[in-house]
Amino acid sequence: MQCTLSIKQRLSQSENLKLVGGLLRGDRTLTRAQLGKELCRRLDLRDPKGDWQIATTVKALRDLETQGLCQLPRPKVEGRRGWNPTRLDRRIQAPVDLPKAVEEVRGLHLLKVEDREHLQIWNELMLGEHPLRDCRLVGRQLRYLVGSEHGWLGAIGFGSAALYLEDRDEWIGWTVSQRMEHLPRVLNMNRFLIRPRVRCENLASQVLGLCARRVARDFERRYGLRPWLLESFVDRSRYDGCCYKAANWIQVGQTKGRGRNGRRDEGKSIKDIYLYPLVEDLQERMGIERPPLVALDAASGLDGSGWAEQEFGDCELGDLRLTRRLVKIVGDQAAQPSGSYAQAADGNRHDLKGYYRFLNSKSEELNLESLLQTHRTQTIRRMKRESTVLIVQDTTELNLSSRSHCEGLGQIGSNQTGAKSRGLDLHSCLAVGENGLPLGVLRLFGYAPEPAAGKDLHRPIEEKESYRWLEAYEDGAAIAAMIPDTRVISVTDREGDMFELFDLRRRQTGKKAELLVRAKWDRCLEGSDRKLFEELDAAPLAKTVSIPVPRQREHRAKPSDPGRPALPARTAKVQVRFKEVSLSAPQTPQTRHKQPLKLWAIYLVEKHPPQGATAVRWLLLTSISIASVKQALKCVRWYCRRWRIEEWHRVMKSGCKILDHQNQRAHVLLRAIALDAVIAWRIMLLALLGREVPELPANVLFDQGEAKVLELLTQKKDSPWGMP
Repeated sequence: MQCTLSIKQRLSQSENLKLVGGLLRGDRTLTRAQLGKELCRRLDLRDPKGDWQIATTVKALRDLETQGLCQLPRPKVEGRRGWNPTRLDRRIQAPVDLPKAVEEVRGLHLLKVEDREHLQIWNELMLGEHPLRDCRLVGRQLRYLVGSEHGWLGAIGFGSAALYLEDRDEWIGWTVSQRMEHLPRVLNMNRFLIRPRVRCENLASQVLGLCARRVARDFERRYGLRPWLLESFVDRSRYDGCCYKAANWIQVGQTKGRGRNGRRDEGKSIKDIYLYPLVEDLQERMGIERPPLVALDAASGLDGSGWAEQEFGDCELGDLRLTRRLVKIVGDQAAQPSGSYAQAADGNRHDLKGYYRFLNSKSEELNLESLLQTHRTQTIRRMKRESTVLIVQDTTELNLSSRSHCEGLGQIGSNQTGAKSRGLDLHSCLAVGENGLPLGVLRLFGYAPEPAAGKDLHRPIEEKESYRWLEAYEDGAAIAAMIPDTRVISVTDREGDMFELFDLRRRQTGKKAELLVRAKWDRCLEGSDRKLFEELDAAPLAKTVSIPVPRQREHRAKPSDPGRPALPARTAKVQVRFKEVSLSAPQTPQTRHKQPLKLWAIYLVEKHPPQGATAVRWLLLTSISIASVKQALKCVRWYCRRWRIEEWHRVMKSGCKILDHQNQRAHVLLRAIALDAVIAWRIMLLALLGREVPELPANVLFDQGEAKVLELLTQKKDSPWGMP
């Protein structure tokens, strides 16, 4: 991989300077472009896509000429002065009927600039409305227009990263050689414009989020190189950077008032530096060693007085007072998880006021990721202690139809009469040990679902709500790289049965998380006339075993669904078969060119279910190689652990009453739910520890007063008169 700096260094070598001089003396008619092309051919100067780096080489030659190291031919076109970008001959019309909230903007999208017409619009916006009045980008470039049904709302431009940036380089932790090698993986957002007359709350942060989700893919398609990190600068004399914080960019320091090449230029102001990692394992990919992660016991720090500090005390919320308030809120609420915070705070008006100020804070750093930051780290430490960990991911619906006053909800379904239900979807990742103990919450993603009607069924997976399953798997794979001695398995139900998910794992390098997914689709198989379920049904019987089936709640019938009666927990006798299969790629525009996937399939069928019960019929797809029935049954046991996340959801809804919150905005509601999620994890862990480790001393989990109360309650229960 070559970059501008390395080409300059190569051309600066004495033998290559002699080569440049020899080429110029040998052919006096040689132009600069021809010289650059010949040097690319002789020195094999190619970009990641394999194309000659002629423009970069010519630029390096010009720099060497400036330093007096060579004498280039005169430019082919004499008299050209300055730079004249192509522009429109008119002003761009202002947006029409633009709402004040980004949730109400119709058709918000990013348009990649690829033709002359859109380039003229982009240039006109930058030259006419950006404070710098400049539209020139440096190095590899990528441009977007921010479009909507109301009109053009802004524009974004990416170019090559700064060569030297002290605070950025210190945050990354790379050496000089690592910086030279990996700098092309850093992309600079050096132009970001929301048009001056546009007044729309949260628009800028929303656009930054859209950009972060697609820029790596677009850049790789154009240049054959996938960026790992975005950087941008904010002039504090003009802006406060709130939109970057809201979009989870990280402020790492300030510039020194120098130009891109590290030289101090006149008129350069000192700016804040913001970074946005596009990959979780940035340092690992660059070969930078992280401090060792210390393992943590599953029950460590769960005592009544210290657990909140352990799980939330190191959250970086932009203000230490917010972190302290967070620890107090969680500690109070955990004492009365099913009650309101007013009850948990014993009616203390100062604590209650602090609670509502915290949840309704306008600080953009109070998001699900930052609130779970410390708990996630502690969860990974607990995972490190285990030999095998399951990362179970699932989506649960939060029906908030009775909250007519709550803003930012979406449509989650309809009832028997066809009335629309409003609420949120919550996609979660719960770490579970092989023994079934929950180790913590790794990821929460709450969103307002949109109706599928009218959407293109063949749009890219990145534009679908189901992309959350791939993002969660990538997160799990990054965690697996952090704890190399622990086997990490991502477990999903039938909603996670996507060809793209298995293909994502196939394309990854380094240590990978395994996949264990219950199949939903009867897929075509490579080299077989039978489909997936028929193929497994014909496989040899490996064993007949008994598995526990948890109780099933009643599902009321709908016009499109016959419903299901409530059923008690039971034990099912199932036949087990397993076989390696090769899944053909679905015939969609995005996947039809993909190669078949080789996976192992495990098939469980209950031939004689009890009357009224639905027969167990599971087909599990896994990336784990299955060589024996023992290994197949181990995968079945792992999948049975998936019910832990269902139990955790039930604790959140029934025990912590997350559906009773009366917050008036969805993002505030999600903040409260994030705290309840960790409290629900602790409640479930306490209950399971009591069952799995009954000899555990009470003072490990409870303070002296709580332990005394439990002792008295036990004596009362054992007394024949009901008195201690």
